Amino acid sequence: MKIKNHIPSVLVAALISTLTACGGGDGASNSAANTASPATPAAIGTGNGDTSTTSTGSTATNTNTNTNTPTTVPAATPTTTPATTVTPIDISAPILANQNVVLNGDSVVDIPAGTTTYGGIISGTGTLTVRAPGGSGTLVLTADSSFTLPASRQTETATQTKSPTDPNHVHYWVIHNPNPPAVIVNAGATLQLGTPSSTGGSIGSYIPNTAGTTINLDNFQIDGTLVLESGPTLNMGILSGSGVIRRPPIGATGGTVRFVGDNPFSGVYSQLYGGYFGVDHVIFSMPNATIFSNESFITAAPESLFGDTTAHLLKYPKTIWESHYGDDINTNSGLVMFTGIYSYSNSGDQLKPALSDPSLNTMLVQNVSGSLTGGTNSSFRGINIEGGTTQWGDGTTNQFFLPSAPSPAASNSAVKNAYINLHRGSTLVFDYNGKYSCNVGITGGGGGPDADGSSGTGNLTIAATAGNYAVLTMPQNYNGITTIGAGATLQIGNGAPVSAVQATVGAPTAAAPYGAILRQTMLATYTGDSSLLTAESANGSLSDAIVDNGTLIIANTSTAITLSNIGGSGVIKQAGAASTTLSGANSYSGGTTVSAGTLNVASATALGSGSVINGATLATAGSQHALNVGGNYTQTAIGNLALSIGSVPDQLKVGGRALLSGGLTLNFAAAPAHGSRFVVVQAAGGVSGAFTSISGNVGGTGLALTGGQDATSYYVTAP
Repeated sequence: MKIKNHIPSVLVAALISTLTACGGGDGASNSAANTASPATPAAIGTGNGDTSTTSTGSTATNTNTNTNTPTTVPAATPTTTPATTVTPIDISAPILANQNVVLNGDSVVDIPAGTTTYGGIISGTGTLTVRAPGGSGTLVLTADSSFTLPASRQTETATQTKSPTDPNHVHYWVIHNPNPPAVIVNAGATLQLGTPSSTGGSIGSYIPNTAGTTINLDNFQIDGTLVLESGPTLNMGILSGSGVIRRPPIGATGGTVRFVGDNPFSGVYSQLYGGYFGVDHVIFSMPNATIFSNESFITAAPESLFGDTTAHLLKYPKTIWESHYGDDINTNSGLVMFTGIYSYSNSGDQLKPALSDPSLNTMLVQNVSGSLTGGTNSSFRGINIEGGTTQWGDGTTNQFFLPSAPSPAASNSAVKNAYINLHRGSTLVFDYNGKYSCNVGITGGGGGPDADGSSGTGNLTIAATAGNYAVLTMPQNYNGITTIGAGATLQIGNGAPVSAVQATVGAPTAAAPYGAILRQTMLATYTGDSSLLTAESANGSLSDAIVDNGTLIIANTSTAITLSNIGGSGVIKQAGAASTTLSGANSYSGGTTVSAGTLNVASATALGSGSVINGATLATAGSQHALNVGGNYTQTAIGNLALSIGSVPDQLKVGGRALLSGGLTLNFAAAPAHGSRFVVVQAAGGVSGAFTSISGNVGGTGLALTGGQDATSYYVTAP
């Protein structure tokens, strides 16, 4: 390692308590960063290229070239006792003197109160513990350091799996048996990697690999505070401890932080600048951390190989917090699961996020001057799904991940506090065990960097969990496949209006530490009606489809919609006052129930292959004249069958049995000839019962008709 400007080095030997400095340093604390070049870590093997290979970390050798030769002090021999204790070497003096340090064992640095900036390089073999004997203190690193654990302590390996179609391509890595921590930050102490104006400050011993990701073998135990300021890229080792990790706003150098491996860290991670939680080529998890993100939270997992997604699951079981306008969560690949909620925090403390009233998540939060975060919509949250599968819930609760005020898909909506952007054919899965509402229109350009109003491209799946009942209260704007799993329900439309409310929150007081809700203002009321894009929609695509293996309920109260290209083994229920039109090639087999409003049939296969129970109005639409029912047809006493009689009379054709009751309405294009007979129902399995009322009209004029039937048909006769 070359040392510029003759900056001295210190060789730290195991069990040495007295360090001999090698001249040239100014010995001052808080000194400016020097220009020492970091040591280059020795190359670490990356495996033999087989489908599954293992890489192990080896001790890196660092060589210093300096005109000042460091004084070498023989290592002390420990006294032999039944239990020999090795005392860490105190390297506080050379660190405070801004000298380069070569570790040769477990080392500690005691930092004074205030901030100490260190511009030297730490290299060699050993560990580094940062302590603050006075109760607090910050050590800022401005140059990149690289040191390794002793070979006897190195346990970490990384297994790579290669693509089955391209043996030269590493698909993903899995880190096994992580090394013990190489960097330890004790309670009260703060270690800051880099500054807003520096490009150095990292600590690492790396395994470079062909998957485009660097694995850091230097792991961190954080019981104090770790500040991640370094740029342009900071590849972290595995994190443990119960302290605080902060990611402040980045200065002119920009910067990216990447976390990989299974991280047992159980403290608070607070970021005001985006970070990468996992990448698409390394398995990652951090299940125990409390995450506060007032910026872009970017996460990814490796895509599945051979159809196995479970092994690559990235799961966030806890609440993810935010507190101001403009925050979002971004998922990029693999299977990423969120089982908590994405919540607004009004605690005023990024390190202790909390929400005093859960209803604030479903309001637009306006804070008064001098209060927690300012702004006009502090509870605004965004979701960008850029690839892979994102799953909300694990089937054990009905606590929806994104509780929000009603938020239309349109990017220019004046009233909105959430958006969901779906891109690149990705999939969003809802998996709960009760009823919940999604008050957001899923789209492609609803907010954030993609606020252009474009349609989304991807899929929505209601997972096959018993009791999983999703209610969409906003029109949806995505092109793709909507899937309803067995035992699950998707309800289109709330069946009642939904309101957007603004809450004005006061400044914190002794009686209301988080600030009291001063007033609530009604901003807008929506019908609660929803819709899906279909081939018939203005933004629809021929590939838009519904796979219904559970229950699809349409409950709109005032907005008529059209649905088409429906398959699966499930049921469709028309349950809202507004009309629904079924069109296209439908093959669903679970049957159809009409309990409210009107269900219009606009194609020969609109009703799929199952049975129909009509307790409201079933009618033909457009040029469709055959209303085909594959199974049985049952009409209740409050049901009505509405047909048109023109040059080609409409007819209900039933593959099974027809059980008739209720009303029959016939709309004639022209006055029928005296005594004309029209067969309106044909049932291969036979007709039983009869319509209790028959009404006909020609151009609005009533027409008296007589009904009759035989074994397999029902007909009417004109007067």
